[in-house]
Amino acid sequence: MKGILFVLCATLLLAGCGDGGDAPDKTKGKKTSGSHARNDIAKKFTDPQIEKLAAEANALLEKGEYLRAKAKMTQAYAAFRSREVDDETMQVFFLKGFCKVSDALREDDKVIKYAEEVLTTSKVDVDRIFAYGKLGAAYRRKGDFDKAVEKHQEAQTLAEKAHGENHPEVALSYHQIGKVCHEQGDYVTAIAYHERAVRIWLAALGTKHPRIAAAYHGTGAAYAGRGAYGRAITNYEAALEIWIQALGEGHPDVATCRNNLGVALDRDGKTDEAVAQFEKALRARINAFGPEHAEVAGCYNNLGTALDNKEMYDEAIESHGKALAIWLKVVGPNHPLVATTYNNGAGTYSRKGDHDKAVEYYGKCLAIELKTLGPEHPDVAITHNNLGNAYEKKDLPEKAVEHYEKCLAIETKTLPADHPDLADSHYNVGKTYAKRKEKEKALEHLRKARDIWRKKRGPEDPYVKNAQAMIEGLK
Repeated sequence: MKGILFVLCATLLLAGCGDGGDAPDKTKGKKTSGSHARNDIAKKFTDPQIEKLAAEANALLEKGEYLRAKAKMTQAYAAFRSREVDDETMQVFFLKGFCKVSDALREDDKVIKYAEEVLTTSKVDVDRIFAYGKLGAAYRRKGDFDKAVEKHQEAQTLAEKAHGENHPEVALSYHQIGKVCHEQGDYVTAIAYHERAVRIWLAALGTKHPRIAAAYHGTGAAYAGRGAYGRAITNYEAALEIWIQALGEGHPDVATCRNNLGVALDRDGKTDEAVAQFEKALRARINAFGPEHAEVAGCYNNLGTALDNKEMYDEAIESHGKALAIWLKVVGPNHPLVATTYNNGAGTYSRKGDHDKAVEYYGKCLAIELKTLGPEHPDVAITHNNLGNAYEKKDLPEKAVEHYEKCLAIETKTLPADHPDLADSHYNVGKTYAKRKEKEKALEHLRKARDIWRKKRGPEDPYVKNAQAMIEGLK
């Protein structure tokens, strides 16, 4: 059966992040005379008051109160626009502020818009380094990894030219490139980049700086990607300790670390500890992002998975349902994250014994995957397998073998001839044909499964013996 899927989060604040509803643009930053509304604002807010509002917005941003920061930044910018004079420095300040808020709220198209405006408006190295870094983060989240690396390397080059090779901003570029490598599945290279960042940050910032925590967190995520959950947990816990001390328990970066620590703990069989981490992360994310944000949905998904592992099926279904409702609203009905949630909910229904609902949810998952991934994607094969399993449990071998064979056909095209997953699929097809009393077809597939398992596992493996027993029983 397809594994229940987690939603990892590795995007962190570092240099400030988050959105801006009434976002700044260069033309709106210029005063147009004759506006009664703007004159009212101008009378209401003095320059020191505008600066105070902006400072309050930045303080909220640093505390992780992104929605309040967005509102305060929008208020400050509206007051700034009412001024009678152009001020390029303040315009760039607000562009960067809205870029940070958009980054925190994962509004990547807005991040790109504001960062590019910073590049157009400012010629100061520190601003351009900032903008290239935010562009890289946004493109990584959008899945454009080549462009993400390109932008981070632009930031790195500027930072080295301005500050030297061992400056914290150079280390930040290494850290961000490590995240891109992680997203691409190159975990060894990701670890190398994160450790390179750690060396610079330790020397420059000391052992308790939040950026040290970010590097530990990135290293932990890379180890988790390799399946080394013990080392992942160690790195996540080191990051968590620093972040709690530096940022406070309710900060979104702390929530992200708790979420990913929870995933590693659940994978490592420490499900009770995982649930506790997910619940704490969920509270912080709702406070920071609001109840209907993608980050909140990811946490509900992971909590549902952990509750499933505790055999708390009704609670797991409720949690997956909350994730699904948010995903449908924020990404639409045909997004892979929606498919993931249907898959996880289907698995829970199956383990609960509600096979009708499992078939329904796996079917919805499959429909989305066929639209977004195509008919020969490995995930489509896995979903066909899961549907076959659900139909088998409903005692519908004809429907079961139909999906098992579709899974096998995809895997035959995409996997080596002796891959263990092929053995699993041959076994599923074979045992289902056996239930249908189609002896020759059953023997053909069971023998193929046995031979692959024997090669990969050895003749004494239980899988080999089980397949051989079924073969003997059909002779």
